Amino acid sequence: MFRLVLIAVLLLGIGIGATLKAQDPALRTRELVASLDKTKYKKKDKGNVSIEVFVDVKNEPAIKADPAEYSGRYETGEYQLTLSVTRDGKASGSGFDTLLNGEKTEPFELKDARVAGALLTGIKVYSNGNRAPFEAVFVNRTSRRGTNPNSISDSSTKFGIGFIQTGGADSDSTNRVFLERR
Repeated sequence: MFRLVLIAVLLLGIGIGATLKAQDPALRTRELVASLDKTKYKKKDKGNVSIEVFVDVKNEPAIKADPAEYSGRYETGEYQLTLSVTRDGKASGSGFDTLLNGEKTEPFELKDARVAGALLTGIKVYSNGNRAPFEAVFVNRTSRRGTNPNSISDSSTKFGIGFIQTGGADSDSTNRVFLERR
């Protein structure tokens, strides 16, 4: 009887572990999406002049039924990623990053990459041989701008991929990066 209870507990533990692991990409997707969001409001009064600026950027995961639909070219002026994704979620790609100081671009190949839901993970292998883990999320990004939350003058939604770039070993700075699909 003890053996049966022990086996049942082990099987239950394995089942719970597998369920938690299966939920991990969804949890990480939500965390990355939240870290890409940004709201900023500034107001300056100088004499008779008042200046207000409001910026609100919200992201939603863009989950596609067929991961191959994520294939394509994603870019901004400082970053580029050309991505190829198969129906089973295997991915590969290449592109370049711009260092946070803006002085230099670094070409890379994306290796051992996978798409799970809206989450892309892999390893960036740079031309100098350095390797870095890579996590990004496919999103629909809505950007609103105006003088305040009640006075929006510009609003747009774009599909692309977002990630957080860190400054590296000698810097603690981070940068929210959004690459629009072209």
